[in-house]
Amino acid sequence: MSTQLSRILIVLCGILGTILLGLYFGVGFSVGLAQLPLDTTAAQVVSIGKEYRNLWFLGTWLQATGSLLSVIFFLALVQRANRTTSLAGLLTIVGSAVLLAVVLVEGVFTIGLAQAAVSGHPTTSLASFDIMSVFTYVYPIVPAPVIFLALGTILLGSHLLPKVFGYLAFGLGIAFAVVGLVGLFTTSLLTIVVLSLQALWVLAAAIAFLVFSGSEPVSPEDESVKFKDEKLPARS
Repeated sequence: MSTQLSRILIVLCGILGTILLGLYFGVGFSVGLAQLPLDTTAAQVVSIGKEYRNLWFLGTWLQATGSLLSVIFFLALVQRANRTTSLAGLLTIVGSAVLLAVVLVEGVFTIGLAQAAVSGHPTTSLASFDIMSVFTYVYPIVPAPVIFLALGTILLGSHLLPKVFGYLAFGLGIAFAVVGLVGLFTTSLLTIVVLSLQALWVLAAAIAFLVFSGSEPVSPEDESVKFKDEKLPARS
């Protein structure tokens, strides 16, 4: 794969991932599925599960696929900055793995909610709804702060993107950490606000990556090979 094609694919992962996640939240809010109160009864959950079964399934796919593409973008930034084996790089990998785990577990309960409602299992449907509803509180507690604080460290220590993206990543990491604590005692809607800022950061970072990708740092391995080539005597 050519370097230019690789850059384009990385950028597309960042942009498409953000778009899919935006559609996930947009569809949920447009039909009221993202605003269901925690005291929703079993009868209401079953009714909504049956009526919007396909939307629950579609939402699960949008969230899982969008999150996967976003994680690929995050990890690509780490790899292109040559920080994969650094502490910040490893923390980004761990945070991304936790993020995907959280999203997939939430997806299991979302599908369970809709499927149980259609199958006539109201207790299972309600239990799935109760468990699914708490995952919005989990994301800003661990995965989001770890990913963005680590990415901020990496971007400030490299020339991959303008330094402002490193500072903004730090800001997002701190904001997620604060929301992760405050949101537990107030409302999970605070997370949505910071997620909107995250979406803007990813879109801007993806565009900047495409524009500034020509200034990517040379890896130590490539630099070593280049040095050896320069030292080799010319053949007669």
